[in-house]
Amino acid sequence: VARALLAEGVGENERVAIFDKNSVEYFELLFGGGKVNAVNVSVNWRLAGPEIAQILDDSDAKVLVVGAEFTDVLDAIADQLTKIKKIVVVGGHPGYDSFESWVDAQPATDTVTESGPGDVCLQLYTSGTTGLPKGVMLTNSNLFSVMPAAADWGINADSVNLVGMPLFHIGGMGYALVGMFAGCNSVLL
Repeated sequence: VARALLAEGVGENERVAIFDKNSVEYFELLFGGGKVNAVNVSVNWRLAGPEIAQILDDSDAKVLVVGAEFTDVLDAIADQLTKIKKIVVVGGHPGYDSFESWVDAQPATDTVTESGPGDVCLQLYTSGTTGLPKGVMLTNSNLFSVMPAAADWGINADSVNLVGMPLFHIGGMGYALVGMFAGCNSVLL
């Protein structure tokens, strides 16, 4: 995934977005993006097309990964996504590369770009209760300051972590990452 992002011209601190329900591809994109110091933007799949288009425009995402379940929304807003340079669809779509073929076309060589504590790693969007959704940026130090809390929550390497909340929300994504930080098995709903 890191190599695929680099092939699309994604550089440090640039955004990559995912619009899908909870999926393994979310983590592939998150960690692949981390290897190139890109910022993960997960989009709330419960929103209407115009709201999704606004978030993608606001985020300046260069790459968008879409779940096959949401290709009807993608088709309705695709012409508005002028900042997106590459769209890939998990499971495939006649108009776009599949996530699998996009990743598999890249060399299986590792790459790591250094990142610092102040670099943004996640950009989550608010519910927009006072207008349009706003991007909230979490830095590496923001995110990793909460990870040791796993021990306080009773999560350890022997735990089984049930991730039921949506990954576009800090509750779902944060809980999943705490489980990974603790080294336990996670079950993704």
